Amino acid sequence: MKILFRILSISLLFIFTNVSFAQTKEGFSIKGKINGIKDTTVFLAHYFGYNQQVIKDTAKVDAHGNFHFQGEKTLPEGLYLVSLPKGKYMDIVIGNQAFSFETDTSNLITKMKSTGSKENELFFKFQQDMAAKFDEMRVLEIERKIGNSMLAAGKIKRLQAEVTQYQKDWLKTTEGTFVNKLIRASQEPEIPPFGKPLVTKADTTAYYQHQFNYYKAHFWDNIDLTDDRFIRTPFLQKKLERYFDDLTVQSSDSIAKETDSVLARAKGRDVRRYVVYKIASNYENPKILGTDGAFVHIAEKYYIGEPTLWDTSTVRKMKERVAVLKPLLIGKTLPDMFLTDTLGKEIVIPKIDADYTVLFIYDPDCGHCRESAPKLAKAYQGLKSKNVKVIAASIDRTPDKWKKFIQEFKLQELIHGIDIHKNPQTGKDEYYTDFRNHFDVYATPVVYVLDKDKKIIAKRLPVEQLEDFIDFHRKQTLRDKAKTGK
Repeated sequence: MKILFRILSISLLFIFTNVSFAQTKEGFSIKGKINGIKDTTVFLAHYFGYNQQVIKDTAKVDAHGNFHFQGEKTLPEGLYLVSLPKGKYMDIVIGNQAFSFETDTSNLITKMKSTGSKENELFFKFQQDMAAKFDEMRVLEIERKIGNSMLAAGKIKRLQAEVTQYQKDWLKTTEGTFVNKLIRASQEPEIPPFGKPLVTKADTTAYYQHQFNYYKAHFWDNIDLTDDRFIRTPFLQKKLERYFDDLTVQSSDSIAKETDSVLARAKGRDVRRYVVYKIASNYENPKILGTDGAFVHIAEKYYIGEPTLWDTSTVRKMKERVAVLKPLLIGKTLPDMFLTDTLGKEIVIPKIDADYTVLFIYDPDCGHCRESAPKLAKAYQGLKSKNVKVIAASIDRTPDKWKKFIQEFKLQELIHGIDIHKNPQTGKDEYYTDFRNHFDVYATPVVYVLDKDKKIIAKRLPVEQLEDFIDFHRKQTLRDKAKTGK
């Protein structure tokens, strides 16, 4: 694969991992003691989603397990982790900037004592109480398996009810704290009873529809999207991925609609930026065909449309990216591509008579292109009888390389084009096609599939999937015509 330029989302990630927060001169001072470690280094980092952490400080551990995180600038608030040797870690809440804690490696949670931070005192007390109840539950499970299962089952049911009630009471008494928001964010919406016996198949279908609709409608109830601290937790990224991967129809219109719905809740500036970034980066180069229209919607409405959220460089890059992608969305007519064939004759793509046209854009020196070429030749043997034409367009303007590629891979049956045009007045070669900016060729090969009217119906398909896709599209088109009578 020949890479021509970096994808925009890489630069967007840089914006967030280097985001600057409002800071004071108060600084932070967090003292820790962990029995069981000594003469090593520990790290203090905040979450940036569940799979990234941003290190904010390091500290040396003395022979007695003591260490001290300290700095002159106030830490941004959120959920942090203290990274220990041998892959161990523990979470702490940073709100108050001066507190201490002590624990033991034998059990970091149950041995934890925190002083000077009400949030952490609540946080660890909750975990300790829940751990005790789950330990009791495990004992009952063993009892159920080897002893009186009926008696143990009854005890388990009562304990489960106790756990539920404990959590409800705890959430009431800790209202207004950040740790309360964290625990709520980890919980799923509680779906009310269906209220109707499941007698028929229709009842069962209605039940599952009720479950899904309620769950989706209340999915964001337990997470406060006005609180910027949530970008420094694992929860927001997980919620976004769950909502858009599992609860949203993967079409550009549905994704755009759900993006607008979520962002209507995201009032915090940093949360808003984070949500926009995470969704946009998922659909700029999507895994599912045709959903890049959602990226264009997000870019236009929330990057270009809300420039005060971003620096001028980001807005400019987004404008450039939209200018490239928007004419290439599914359903758009392929922009003009200026090519000449091996005899120097102009190739006019709109005049090619075919039910489907495949455009294979490649570089003769590209390793992935050379791997794809034999597969393309094989695929064409199944496609040519279905009135499918294939145009192979070289982005390299070296005629010898171009012709050698055609001969080497026995691609003579295809339509071959190169962007070389003789100026009739000067006799000099001229180039008219900007492959990168007009056809989004940042890596090769790039495949477009066009319908009879030369509208884009697929892009970036592996060549080995061409025949299956075209067969599927043809059947779908016939079904749609049968339904509408057109």
